[in-house]
Amino acid sequence: MASVLLLSAAVAASAWAQDLTFTAKVDKTTVNVGDPLNLTITLSGQIEGIEVPPFQFPKEFAVAARSQSTEFSFRGGSAMRSLSLIYVLVPQQAGTFQLGPFTIQRRGKSVPTDPIKITVEKPVLPPHLRPEGGRFTL
Repeated sequence: MASVLLLSAAVAASAWAQDLTFTAKVDKTTVNVGDPLNLTITLSGQIEGIEVPPFQFPKEFAVAARSQSTEFSFRGGSAMRSLSLIYVLVPQQAGTFQLGPFTIQRRGKSVPTDPIKITVEKPVLPPHLRPEGGRFTL
């Protein structure tokens, strides 16, 4: 009897995890100081009733821009929705930093993303001698 209860609990947890996907990814994990990187946080599946909190970033990153996109689809008679939050982050100093884990609440449970390690390097050229569109500016 106990094994039947454990099996049904495992199946329910698995089904709960499959109807929601919450991820965070960046377009690069190594960047120079002052060069932007794109962070995309995506929530997809059956996301009704989930509130997305304002996410916090390390103080060494300035948020240069943010945008949002939403997609709707029907799969197997169920409405599915995908929400993507895109942030353009600009590192202000060199070092190794961690973005996330980002967390949402669903049905009283925390759902986190994996953290992302970002390495920020000093630029090879001083900022006032960096190439702009194939040209160097002084």
